[in-house]
Amino acid sequence: MAGRSLLPAAAVLCWGAAAMSASSYRSPFPPPSELRAPLDGANGDMLALAAGARRLFADLWFVRLMQYYGTREVREESAEPGHEGHAHSLDAGGHEHCDHGADYGKGSYPEFLPMARHIIEVDPAFTAGALYGAASLAFNLERPAEAEELLTYGLKYSPKEWRYLTVLAAIGYSKAKDPAAVAATIAPLLKDPDCPVMLKQLAAFLNKRAGNYGAAAAIYSDIAATSKDEAYVANARRELEKLAGAGAGKPR
Repeated sequence: MAGRSLLPAAAVLCWGAAAMSASSYRSPFPPPSELRAPLDGANGDMLALAAGARRLFADLWFVRLMQYYGTREVREESAEPGHEGHAHSLDAGGHEHCDHGADYGKGSYPEFLPMARHIIEVDPAFTAGALYGAASLAFNLERPAEAEELLTYGLKYSPKEWRYLTVLAAIGYSKAKDPAAVAATIAPLLKDPDCPVMLKQLAAFLNKRAGNYGAAAAIYSDIAATSKDEAYVANARRELEKLAGAGAGKPR
């Protein structure tokens, strides 16, 4: 009888311990209330949460972001010497941008931030998507405040992610207009297998601008050899030819 009387007490203790554990548990994922599904993605988000397929749907959102960013907003041919034979883009202010080199990736793309943020809302562990979005916002689209907002949100769920902190530091140096410091800050990221090719191209451009031609050539060579994006490969090969023609392809 004494043994039986102890059973209810043990059950209460187990229930209390479970309740305390649940109250102290913090999910590594953003709550559904933080999901700000842009466009028509709400149904897919609910399916991702219900089926436990966050990474799959984050991958899909990343593909949508790249498709969105890869679509030229407005294009026209340029007759400027050295730029014949390829199209230029016009931003919302009517300013012309070359579709390769320093101006590659320029434009307005108003949905870029919400789409990039949504990737890590669905799966905060998808750091490559966040890095791609932040670097594009800060260095291509020239919207560093939005890049900082995206990275700050990412750090909320990945507070020890050193790559986010590295890009935040690079953004700080870019505001000070110090290309050499930006290139040096993001250099450790270039060895990461998940480093976006866009960030590699930025590093190469910044090294060339700072006069570090050997480092720029090494990065362009890596892009040409490893990237699957034909536009980046073509640009890297053009830059390597320029560096070789100027006798600047060897480390100093």
